[in-house]
Formats: sequence, structure tokens, C-alpha cells
Amino acid sequence: MDEEFHLDQMQHYLDSDFAYWNPKLTTPPMLYFLNYPFIVLLSKLGFSTLIACRIINTFIYPSITFLVLSKSFQNTQKALLFSILPTIYFYNFLFYTDTLSITLLSLSFQLLQSKYYFISSIFSLCSVMSRQTNILWIIYICIKDYLDQNQAKLQFKDPRLSILFHVNALLNMILSDIKGIVRKYKYHIFILILFIGFLYTNGGVVLGDKDNHKLVFHAAQIMYFLPVLFIYFPINWNTLLQYTQLSIKRLLLSRNAKFTYLVILIICLEIVHDWTYIHPFILSDNRHYVFYIWRKILSKEFYRYGLCFIYALIIVILSRILIIRKEQTFQLILLFIFTLLSLIFSPLIEPRYFSIPLLFFYYHCQFAEQTLKKQITVFTLINCIIVYVFCEVKFSCDFPQCRFMF
Repeated sequence: MDEEFHLDQMQHYLDSDFAYWNPKLTTPPMLYFLNYPFIVLLSKLGFSTLIACRIINTFIYPSITFLVLSKSFQNTQKALLFSILPTIYFYNFLFYTDTLSITLLSLSFQLLQSKYYFISSIFSLCSVMSRQTNILWIIYICIKDYLDQNQAKLQFKDPRLSILFHVNALLNMILSDIKGIVRKYKYHIFILILFIGFLYTNGGVVLGDKDNHKLVFHAAQIMYFLPVLFIYFPINWNTLLQYTQLSIKRLLLSRNAKFTYLVILIICLEIVHDWTYIHPFILSDNRHYVFYIWRKILSKEFYRYGLCFIYALIIVILSRILIIRKEQTFQLILLFIFTLLSLIFSPLIEPRYFSIPLLFFYYHCQFAEQTLKKQITVFTLINCIIVYVFCEVKFSCDFPQCRFMF
């Protein structure tokens, strides 16, 4: 984990050494700027820098996120469910950028929904300065806001209309309203221009340690995300089971469905074969669960290619839902595209990278109250196991002491 690098940077700032930059850090310094006054205050109360940093990440940012999402989701239980999502919950206890990144992005999203465009853009800028890849999600929330405001123009009564027809209608609508879009989202567009300037002057996305964080075309990332997405798709579990049964039944009875599945399966096999990137950290860092998932399962060709049958089936099921649930076509297509863009250029397999895509899928979720309660119970149990393993299970390695981390 990079916590020691973040702590080192924070300590230099606390010592008024603002010219220092730890070469292992890859993200901009917003984490340290926002934490600075709180850590100074907590230090005066007797807390060490480490404890002060972790207190802020554990209590302040998750609490803000929960309150903001309660308003965005208009459902406290759903906000709680995301707050304890296992892909992000563990990182709340460490001094890391992910929790702050999600907090700032949630604030920007809620403010945009409430039509506070300028204030939203300020939090958007802070969000990008906490994690660069959030620029994609800033673009997403602006497009989503535009879609929400023009939803009536994008509803078509004929169920036979293809997804391509819907996409074409969307593009035509955007092109015919360029001036209005620029006027409404001018502050967010300015952030995008600034980011492009940053890419040009920096020579890439990451700030430091560029050797270990090169952008690569790692399309297999979307394959790893599919099972997670299947579990969290925006309908409750019972309905998802019904769609699964319907899709499998159609697959068994229809030649066209079999052919479609075969084509998708071939694409999945091709992606896994040609675009699986094996980062050195995956092979060497045995503190993380992904190390063992790779070593025991994904490193073996039988499992790696065999899982493609499941990936293809999930795509068929999700596509079936898209076809039936026309009212969400634009929103889900948009979310799929930005999820794809946010994942496929990352060399590392990290469950925490799934958190922001899941945040927006949760926004669309229509869970029954009983389903939410069941998931909260399951997530709580998973988190307890992860935290227990981290605290109690230790082993020897190249570091002074190693613990298993999510």
C-alpha cells in the first residue's frame, strides 16, 4: 500500500516543506491540502500525524459521503449500503485518496443535480486534483445531467427500435444544442481544458512512479468487473434472477440467441487472450487478495478461459435487461461506456477501482427494502471478515510485518 508515501508527503507539508514531492506518489496533492488544517488541529489535541490522518479518512469523509448520497439516492438504506461497500470500506481506515475522491465526486454530483453549476465545478476540480481519473466521471455527471433534463425527447414508443437508433438520436440532440450545453456547463468544460493542459505539460496522467503506472490497454479489466456488476445491477435480486432464467431459457430454445452468445463468447475469449495485462505487482505483492485470486485461478488457462463462458452469459443477461427496460437505455449505455473507459487503461487489478462505477449503478438501483436489508447484512459480514483478517492474521515477508489487505 502507498499509505507510507502519503504520510511522508503530509509530514513534509506539516513541516512547511511545500517544495518536496515523494517520487512514489502518482496523484495530485488535494488530499494533503484539505487535510492540513484538520491534522494541525488534531495534532494540538495530542494525536500523532498517522492517527490524525486516519481519523479524518475513517470518520469525516465517509460521513459526508453518506449524508450526500442519502439526498442523491433519496434512500438512507441505499446510501448506507454504498458506504459499507466492501470494495471501498477497507480503505476508509487508511490514509489514502480513494475515500476523499468519492466524497468530492459525490458532492459535485449532488450539487449538479441541484443546479448549483459553479459550486459543483469547484468540487469537480478538487475531485480531479485528488484522483486524475475522476475527470471521466466529471464528464459523465454533466452528460447525465443533460440527459435527465431532456428525458422526454429521448423516449420512443416503438420497442423494436435498436440501441444504435437511440444512440444516434442522442448524438443528434447534442449536436443541435451545442451552444446551450457550453453555456450551461462552461465551468466543467474549463476543468476539462485545464486537464488537457495538464496532460500535455506532464507528459501523461500520473505525476510520479510512471514506470509502475503506465497506461496500457487492459481490456480484460471489464471481464473482471462483469461478475461484480451482475451482483449490483440496478434491479433487485429476485428480478435479476427472473431475467437470468428468461435469458437462459431463450438461449436454449433460440438459434439466434445461441449464435449471439457464441459471438459474444468469441469476443470475450479474444479479449482475455490478447488483452490480459499481468502487472508485476500482481505477481509479487502477496499482501493483497488479488495476488491469490490470480495465482490460484486467473493464472491457470483452464479457469481464465473457462470464466469467459460466464462473462458471455452475464453480457447476454444484461443486454436482455437493456432491451426490456427501455426507460433506462440511455442512462445505462452511458454508464457502461464510462465504466469501460475508467477501467480498461489501468494495468492493476484493483477492486477499489470498481467503487465509483458501482456508485452510479447504485443511483439507478431499484432495490426492495428487504433486499437492501439483506445486502447490508452480507456487506457487514464481509467487511468484518476483511478487517479481522487484516488485524489478526500476520505473516513474514520482505517488509517488517505483513498483513492481508483487500
